[in-house]
This record gives sequence, C-alpha cells and structure tokens, in this order.
Amino acid sequence: MTTTPELSREQRDAVMVERYSDGETLDAIGQSFGITRERVRQIVAKVGGTNAEESRKNRIAAREAVRKAAHDAFLTEYGDLARQMAKRGVTRPDAVLKLQALYPAIDVDLAEDVLRESSIVFDKYQAEDIFSKEVIAAGIWYLLGSDLSLAPDFAYAAVHLDLEVLTELQAVLSSTEVDGSDIATILGIIGAAQRHVTENPGASITRKRYDALREELVGAMGLVSKQGATPWPPTHQTVMKRFHGWNDALETMGIGTSSHGRSKGLLKFSREGYAAAVREFCGQMSSEALKPTIERYDAWVKLEIAAGRNRPSGASVRNLYGTWLDAVRSVQE
Repeated sequence: MTTTPELSREQRDAVMVERYSDGETLDAIGQSFGITRERVRQIVAKVGGTNAEESRKNRIAAREAVRKAAHDAFLTEYGDLARQMAKRGVTRPDAVLKLQALYPAIDVDLAEDVLRESSIVFDKYQAEDIFSKEVIAAGIWYLLGSDLSLAPDFAYAAVHLDLEVLTELQAVLSSTEVDGSDIATILGIIGAAQRHVTENPGASITRKRYDALREELVGAMGLVSKQGATPWPPTHQTVMKRFHGWNDALETMGIGTSSHGRSKGLLKFSREGYAAAVREFCGQMSSEALKPTIERYDAWVKLEIAAGRNRPSGASVRNLYGTWLDAVRSVQE
C-alpha cells in the first residue's frame, strides 16, 4: 500500500487529482488515503473535473502508444523467426526459450506478451509429443483387435512385436490403472490383430469406429493416466497429425482402408483450393484483429457460399490437414 505524508485537505485533494491524471486507479488512491474509491471519484470530479479525466485518458493513451511501439519493434525484429518456428510446430513457450537462448538481450516478458497477443498460431502441447509413432500405431492395432473381438495371441506378440515398442507400451500403460495381467492382454490383442491382418488383408477400422471404441475402452479398461496425462490409445486427431491422414495411417501399417472412411476431400477441391480458402479467411481475420478459429471459419464459409463462392467446410479442412491449427499454420507467411 502506498503511504502519504500528512497533508491539508486541499493538498490531499490536489494529490488525488494528480495521481488520477497520471493513470492510477481510484481503488489504489483510495487505499493509500484510507477512503473508498467512490469518495476519491467524488473528490476528483469536484476538484479536477473534466480536465483530470482528459489528462488521465491522454496519459493512458501515451503509455499504450509506447507499449504498441515496443510490440511493433519486437515483431519487426523477431516476427519472421517466430512465424517460421510456428510453422515447424514449435509451441509459444518454446519459441520464447529459443529466442532467449540465441538473443540473450531479449526482454522475455515483452516476448511472451507480444507472441501471446500476435496472430501467429503456435502449436500446442500434443499427445504425439508423449507417444512415439509406433505406439500411436499400436493403439490402432489394439482397437482393431477389440473391434474384431480377437482373443489375445501372446505367442504372435512375443515373436513379432518389436522390443522397443513393447517396452514403451509397458511404460505408458504402467502409469494407468491397469495391472500386469491387463497389460499382457492388451499386448496379446495387438499381436492378434497383426496376425489377423496378415491372413485377412481386407480387415480395417473406420475413424468413427475407432473413436467409439476408444471412448468405451479408455474408461472401462482403466487406461486413464493417474497423472492426468493424455490417455492411450491416442485420439484420432493425434493419429492423423502424425500420419497426415487416417487412411494414410492404415496404409502405412499395412491395414486395408475402409470404403466407409472419409476421404481426404480432394475430389471436390484441389489442395490449392483448400489453401486458398484458409489463406483468405486468415487474411480477413487478421484485418479484423480476430483469432482465426474454426467456428469463425464455418461462419465465413456460409457467407462465402451465399455470395456464390464455394468453399470447403471446416470439417473437410481439418480432415485434410489433420488439425485446424495445422491448416492455419500451413498458410502463415
């Protein structure tokens, strides 16, 4: 709390007006004098009148101008680097750490404020940062085997599962509520699914079915992490982000692609058509100082269609790029 020396009433009132003109809040001034914010407002209105209010607005505007100039200067010097890092999937905190390490004189607080308020779309902490690509694929094998109601094939798993994958899965699952017997069963089902596909090449699982089984089994099997981390099997968004598409993941694993699964959407729109739509939308959001969210994109698409310009839906964009953030990052300059 700010303290003040003994002052006459006139001196005290003048100090209040001056401090308010400097941009200090009514609450802060009232606390230092032991009176309410409403009493301070009355004194300022009586003694300072409109001049105090106008002076306060001008001082606040001046400080905001200084702040904006500092932000603009930072973006001029480091904005391009930040955008390049964002396009490579770097998170905002990691971008700040990189800049701090390479440019020691940088103002870290300023960097955090500027990048937080900027239109640059940084990556968020993703489950694929936790799971390897092989363990992500193992989740598909497990849910495929569950969908087919396959009994665990421990012998096939012992022979064919890579030790690194088996070890990593054990580590991932040991942090959940399952016990050693459950882990062995899961590994056995993965082995059974892999064997089944070698004998039945057309076997497949749709993204919708994967989601339904995942929602059912994560809770029922106790696969939720005790530490609150992202549970395994990972979400289909994680699968698509790592493999660049659902069918791409299945093809990479040697699983047949289902005719019922959604295609990546290139029949109606070309990839450039997708990129152009996202780029134009992001440009409009930037001009309006708005965040380019998928909800706003869907509303924009409706307006575009009403104006006779066909655009891919938000769901189609997300399906093509894996995630909405990836789509936005792909068109960042």
